[in-house]
Amino acid sequence: MLIKNFFIAFLMFFSILVHAENKFIVKDIQFKGLKNFSQNEALKKIPFRIGSTISQYDVKNSIKSLFKTGKFEDIKVSFLGKTIVFNIRERPIISNVIVSGNHIIASSVLDPYLKKLNIETGKSFNNFFTNVLTKTIKDFYLDIGRCKPDIKILKIFSKNNSVSIKILINEGTEIKINSIKILGVQAFSKEKILSLFKLQDYHSWWNLLSKSTYSPKELNNDLEHLKNFYLSNGYYYFNVNTKKVDFLQDKKQVDITIGVSEGKKYKISNFFVNGNLFPYQKLITNLININPNEFYNRDKIDIIVNKITRFLSEYGYVNTKVIVDPQIDHKKKTIALNFNIDMKKRYFVKRIYFTGNEITQDRVLRRKIKQMEGKYFNIKLVELGKKLLEKTKYFSDVKIIQKLNSYDSNQIDITYQVKEQTTGSINFGLGYGVDSGTSFNLAFSQDNIFGSGNSLKVDIIKNDYQKYLDISTSYPYFFYNNADLNARFFYNDFKYNFDNISNIIKNTYGFEGNLGFLINNYNKVNFGFGYTHNSINNEEKKIHGKLLIKKMLDAVFLRSSLVNDFTINYSWIYDNLEYLYFPTSGKQAYLTGKTTLPGSDDNFYKITLDSSQYIPLNEEKSFIFSNHIYMGIGDSFNKETLPFYENFHTSSENNVRGFHVNTIGPKTDHNILNLKDCMVQKNNKLCRSIDSIGGNLALISNLEMIIPLSFLDNKYSKFLRASVFLDSGNIWDTQSNNTNNINLISFLKDKISNDIYSSFGLSLQWFSPIGPLVFSYAIPIQKNKDYQLEPFQFNIGKHW
Repeated sequence: MLIKNFFIAFLMFFSILVHAENKFIVKDIQFKGLKNFSQNEALKKIPFRIGSTISQYDVKNSIKSLFKTGKFEDIKVSFLGKTIVFNIRERPIISNVIVSGNHIIASSVLDPYLKKLNIETGKSFNNFFTNVLTKTIKDFYLDIGRCKPDIKILKIFSKNNSVSIKILINEGTEIKINSIKILGVQAFSKEKILSLFKLQDYHSWWNLLSKSTYSPKELNNDLEHLKNFYLSNGYYYFNVNTKKVDFLQDKKQVDITIGVSEGKKYKISNFFVNGNLFPYQKLITNLININPNEFYNRDKIDIIVNKITRFLSEYGYVNTKVIVDPQIDHKKKTIALNFNIDMKKRYFVKRIYFTGNEITQDRVLRRKIKQMEGKYFNIKLVELGKKLLEKTKYFSDVKIIQKLNSYDSNQIDITYQVKEQTTGSINFGLGYGVDSGTSFNLAFSQDNIFGSGNSLKVDIIKNDYQKYLDISTSYPYFFYNNADLNARFFYNDFKYNFDNISNIIKNTYGFEGNLGFLINNYNKVNFGFGYTHNSINNEEKKIHGKLLIKKMLDAVFLRSSLVNDFTINYSWIYDNLEYLYFPTSGKQAYLTGKTTLPGSDDNFYKITLDSSQYIPLNEEKSFIFSNHIYMGIGDSFNKETLPFYENFHTSSENNVRGFHVNTIGPKTDHNILNLKDCMVQKNNKLCRSIDSIGGNLALISNLEMIIPLSFLDNKYSKFLRASVFLDSGNIWDTQSNNTNNINLISFLKDKISNDIYSSFGLSLQWFSPIGPLVFSYAIPIQKNKDYQLEPFQFNIGKHW
């Protein structure tokens, strides 16, 4: 034992002596071979300076530190006395990168990948990354079924230690599928099995742009889909035995042969829920909707597992593990399922962070979040916060990042990563019309002023017929989270052209204000007050230089030259749309109304319903049925009629497409001296107006089937969509002389069948940088005598 201790002490003493002998004081540091990397930068990367006492260990660390910069190909160290010399061979600097031959891989996809590999101008060239690039691109083309792809990278070195890179891509040729055979199928028809495959040996009639192209990756996906189909229909021991791909005609065609064994069908005999689940045992058991003797269904079991994990994540159990252990009885062909559940720890939220909000204030985002700090984690509340942030339309993308504080802690941090988008716009317009003359319009809109969440909108229009100003503002959280305040001020000087003898000039100004109260996450009610002043004048016209006698219009249009109305405004809003750019599911409904108050010159009410619904028809939500209904009714509380300036009219947002805006609905007939000036003659004495004078009853329906664009990548469906639509509706006047005091139900029953416009057509909607753009082409199906067709229509900002 004494000898052993002596030997250890000797080794330690010897090591100290050796260590002391290897240390020395640096008198100078030199770098040889530097060209693009300065000596000062190199000195910053080594852990010692002139005058430092160092060892071999410090020298090795300095070499590692220099290599970490990625700038050097080779580093050797030599010693001249106590001078250290770093002999360096720098990697060349990439002077430019040229890519050619890529048609399938867009440059917008390839360029970020090149940047990730540091293959870009100004970066140090590393041959390892070019090899990675070559293999990755080649594997991609092979995966999508391209025959003999080839990637060549040409490197042209210059004397100044730079290199020019040319990436030449030969994408190869398509490998087409000649035939697909499935052997061993007995329980289902071969047509049914082949319909499960995305790979086909023929073109689908509904997708002429599809290609019967072989892809190894797609074939594996199809086989996995086939297996899942059998496992979800009771065939627990289904297996793909063989997969054979035979290349034909110089590898430009393939025959695919798949051999399968189906096995027998198995039923579920019983299930058991295991684990320390108090107090959730009963609730979890109720989630397992499996009946005895039903066939084994893996899809259904996976859904149940997801339900259980999500249910527990609503109570703070973030890392729940659910393992399904099947106990199989081969004789009876039954399976008993054991749901083994380990809830693990319960987590509470310590901190909630926001990133990416460079403009939007933190408090604006935080007031949308339903998950509270210091409370137990609830996945439902966390995801609801994401939806509410998306609904602000301030962000083009919102992501949730969950981070556990440490392995031993039960704390979790949540980060909402947002990507801001433009929320303001300024639009100028200048045009000329035969009737309106030169027209100027200005629109300013900002939905997130200085990141406060408040909005301001200003619209100005000026032409020969109209002078219009509208200013509206909104404070979403006027009373913290309980109420919002909306205010609107407007001025409108408008000239109505009902006939060729008289003009009605209506000068209007007023304001509206309302408070909105949030009932829950989907329902909101608004109550407010409004004041409108209308000054109405009848203006004479001159025809052929002769002043005509002033003509007073019918009482339907004019009862008093000065009208002051005080109204109470009310509305209900329901909104559960799955919305980012274009909705994919959910419903949105606006029920609004206003009623004049005592003391007003008019005495009427108006109620409007504007509702949209989106119903996805498949799991991918590529086929969506949508319907939009616009209904409105207005009437007087006494024997008078609804003022003409309160009538309903069709607009770009509630029209039967294919017909010119504001031409659907009641027209007016008037005398005319010169029939040449009449565009629509009723008879020898009367002329009918082109534009509608509106009515007190409106009903417009727009049914659409949103369909995928086969030539478009699925990720662009958020910004571009197409649809087939069927529109119908009209505007009616139930207060005219021949319909006054008529039963409304009888009126609608008669008019909907005899006096309605309808059309059928195609629509293309694009969420562009300037807002939603809608293009439509419609063919009229039903029309009456008075109509103005406009088959092709284009709208900005229309959104159904």
